[in-house]
Amino acid sequence: MLGEQDHVHLLAADHRWETHVCLIPSGVDFTSGGTGGPRLDAAALAQSARGSNIWGSLTATADAQRAAEVFHSAGWGVRRSSWTEFEVESVFAELELMPLNPVVFSGFVDPDRIAVLLAALKEMGMPFTVEFEDNDGREHVYRSAAQPSC
Repeated sequence: MLGEQDHVHLLAADHRWETHVCLIPSGVDFTSGGTGGPRLDAAALAQSARGSNIWGSLTATADAQRAAEVFHSAGWGVRRSSWTEFEVESVFAELELMPLNPVVFSGFVDPDRIAVLLAALKEMGMPFTVEFEDNDGREHVYRSAAQPSC
C-alpha cells in the first residue's frame, strides 16, 4: 500500500505501462543497535557458514543512507555498521551497504532464495547488478532493467 511519502512513475515503453514506485527517505536515524526486524531463518543460517556469496551495486542509488531507508521501508532490519555503512537483513539475506556512487554491497544470501532477493530489489525500485556464487562455486551475474532514479 502506498503512503503519502511514496511517488509513482508511470512509464510508457513499447505501448505498455509499467509502474515504478520510489520510496522517499523518511530521515530515519539508524543506530548500531539496529531497528529490529527479521533475522536469518534456520534455512539461511544452515547455509551461512559458506560466508559471503553475493556482491553487487545498486546502480541508480548514490546514497547508502537512502538505500538503507528503502530496505527499512520494505520491512528489512537495518543497523548502522560504521559512520557511513549499513547492514540490512531479512530472513534470507544479510547485506552490507557501502557508500560509494553507486552504492555497493556484499554479503550472504541463502543460495536457494537468490530469486527472492532479486525480486525484492526490483520491488523496492532499486536497479542493480548482482554477482552471486552458487554452492558449486559457479558465478552468476544478474542485471535489472534500467529504471528511473527517484
